[in-house]
Amino acid sequence: MKYTTLITLIFLLAVSVQESYCQQLSETIPSINGFKTEPVSVGYSIKFHSNILNEDRIIMISLPDDYSSTMKRYPVLYMPDGQWHFTHTTQAVGNLSGNGIIPKMIIVAVQTLDNRSRDLAASKEPDGKLGGGANKFLSFMKKELIPFIEKNYRTYPYRILSGSSFGGIFTAHAFFDDPEYFDAYLAYSPSIWWENGYYIKSMEKLFSERNDLKSYFYINVANEGLGMGVNALAKVFSDKAPKDFKWKFEEYPDEIHETTAYKATFNGMKFIFSDWKPDKISFAVSGYIINPGDSLTLTLNTNRTTHYTLDGSMPTITSPVYSNPIIIKHPRTINAFSLFGHGIPGNYDSLNIDYLQKFNAVKALPELAKGLIYSYYEGNWNMIPEFKNCIPVKTGILDKASFDFRNRDINFAVRCTGYIDINEDDAYNFYLSSDDGSKLLIDNILIIDNDGLHGTIEKNKRLFLEKGKHQIELQFFQETGGFSLTLEYESSKIKRQIFPDKLFFHIDPTPSPAQRD
Repeated sequence: MKYTTLITLIFLLAVSVQESYCQQLSETIPSINGFKTEPVSVGYSIKFHSNILNEDRIIMISLPDDYSSTMKRYPVLYMPDGQWHFTHTTQAVGNLSGNGIIPKMIIVAVQTLDNRSRDLAASKEPDGKLGGGANKFLSFMKKELIPFIEKNYRTYPYRILSGSSFGGIFTAHAFFDDPEYFDAYLAYSPSIWWENGYYIKSMEKLFSERNDLKSYFYINVANEGLGMGVNALAKVFSDKAPKDFKWKFEEYPDEIHETTAYKATFNGMKFIFSDWKPDKISFAVSGYIINPGDSLTLTLNTNRTTHYTLDGSMPTITSPVYSNPIIIKHPRTINAFSLFGHGIPGNYDSLNIDYLQKFNAVKALPELAKGLIYSYYEGNWNMIPEFKNCIPVKTGILDKASFDFRNRDINFAVRCTGYIDINEDDAYNFYLSSDDGSKLLIDNILIIDNDGLHGTIEKNKRLFLEKGKHQIELQFFQETGGFSLTLEYESSKIKRQIFPDKLFFHIDPTPSPAQRD
């Protein structure tokens, strides 16, 4: 049986074992006070046999939350001592990547356990009992583990190596061995005291020989004193590092050796990806499709390399690169992502292009007055209420965008009705932002549904409006916390802006002199 086939079978077996374990765990604690329990997992482990080490190793793997729903490729973070650092690393990376500060990534950790002092130090102690296996362990990672990961997972060509304590000196050793094999190195409270200054001398030697280093290096130390040797290593960076080499040293006086890794992972990742700024792609549409034969021009406002698709599929690094405006003649969905710092993709952005619904202006209206009619309600809701079943606390005319009429800041709802004045036939994009829920109706048709309990969320919709008056209805509710409601619009001749108060109208209940006669 081929070696790669054996590895694949081991991988599949390990996944099966992990699923069996989760099932056993669920059966062990079937319920608590009537609540069904489910296991929570941040990844899974596989038993990986290494020919180089001549032994099995447990490999722990965590995949990004969108791994199964996209075809995106991801950077990979590798680290030893997975038995200690896997869980908190997935949490730190997940928090940062989930908030768009760093890219999402695959995390691969190797359990070292009783073999860590042998595997992670480059030379042996005088008695020959500890150390000496770093070269072999690094060879295992570079020749067996990493090729396996890159073959079986959708990886992006950006590798990171991190390690704490002995794992930190292994990180330094990997840097000396091949400074460009990994794109970034993170050493947390590394045991620089080991091997009588070997790591300090090796760093000095590397810096004297190479002035073209392009990788990143992050080091830190806890409240361990100068005897740890990290401060001396940091001085070598300060005095000898090439001008364009990117590195950072931090001291954590409030942390001890055993607690420094989580904080250092968080800060180190932010340092490495400080140039990764995934701005959202802005899609600009000129023209509209109302009838077959119409066309529009689509522009992607980005100055970065951007890959896109027009068939609804998720783009990959091999998808077309955007260079010129795109002519769209039929409804379709464009999906796109840009490359940011280190050439790593940002998140997907998309735009659905469909036939625009045309709204005809309301004809033969009676005399109109400025402002909208509002109805104010009080109650405890988690969605916009059925206003027909509610009795308003007060009603009135709203001549400006304000909630000044409210009696309180929580548990209320508002319904505003009237007309808007459209000055020209055109396609208009409406943006509705709210905290909590809101809805926009035009000519009695729901245009934007932004309902539910949530913080500030914006939704938008494009439609074609005929010149003249159109009915409008704004619905909003607030439970607790802060609240906001904003309606904006834009067209081919109007820059995006707050919808002007002067364009809101309602039917004047006061009859004109002609009507009185």
